[in-house]
Amino acid sequence: MPVPKPHQFIVRLLATVCLTIPNLLWAQNLKETFDFANQLYEKRDFDGAANTYRRVIFFDKKEEFRKQCYKNIADCLYATQNFEEAADYYELAFYQQKTDSLKAEILFRKLSCFLLTNNFQYAEIELFSLPENLSESQKRRKTFYAAVLHFSTDRYEEAKKEFISLIDSTDLEAKQKILELFAKNEKISRLNPKTAQTLSMILPGLGQFYAGDVKNGFNSFLLTGGIITWGVLTAINSAARFDVFITMVPWFQRYYMGGYNKAAIIAENQKKKRRAKVYNQLLDVVSK
Repeated sequence: MPVPKPHQFIVRLLATVCLTIPNLLWAQNLKETFDFANQLYEKRDFDGAANTYRRVIFFDKKEEFRKQCYKNIADCLYATQNFEEAADYYELAFYQQKTDSLKAEILFRKLSCFLLTNNFQYAEIELFSLPENLSESQKRRKTFYAAVLHFSTDRYEEAKKEFISLIDSTDLEAKQKILELFAKNEKISRLNPKTAQTLSMILPGLGQFYAGDVKNGFNSFLLTGGIITWGVLTAINSAARFDVFITMVPWFQRYYMGGYNKAAIIAENQKKKRRAKVYNQLLDVVSK
């Protein structure tokens, strides 16, 4: 039997309400989840916040909150030093930004991620991707990142000009300090691991002394010299001199070869250590 028209209206109204209420409740729950993620972020629970933002993205079919979540997740990952994954989320966040200024901020963050992971090739790409219409503070940041990138990739002349441009032109003391640090860095570049290895081949321990590692230099000299001395004295007082020679050679070879190979490693490590010290001092000068 046909349903009367007033009853048809009520049935349709109830059907509409039944279909709409779950959607309204779900939207409310999704917003509550997003707000909860924001609260976790404010409390510096970055792992919890990132996981909650990911949950919002997964269930946000209408993309009401998704665009805001990408940058928030990236910031959480950056704060927890997960720089590689942070760079991926900054890439997603970049396309959600509406102004050049906000896009530049995302590029700066990506650039920082690549520098911190020593991914200098991608860092340079991001550096060149920065727009021209930057604010004064953003221009300074661009110069700073360029200086860091060029120093890290052994382009010291470019880095020197950029570090100098970061200080006040009237601060002659800071400028002189930067010039002295780059002069020191030039001396560090002269420290050659191959030279250290060759010197230790000529005289055990000499390569370590050249690299500035006195302790290992003495160890190498005394160990190798001690083996030779022991072999010679034992051979003089023994009838089986050939046997003494056979016994001595493997030990001599082990410490002699190990010594000159280690000299090259020590020289390389000393270069990195001294250069890192110069780099940190440069950062101190420009941050004042």
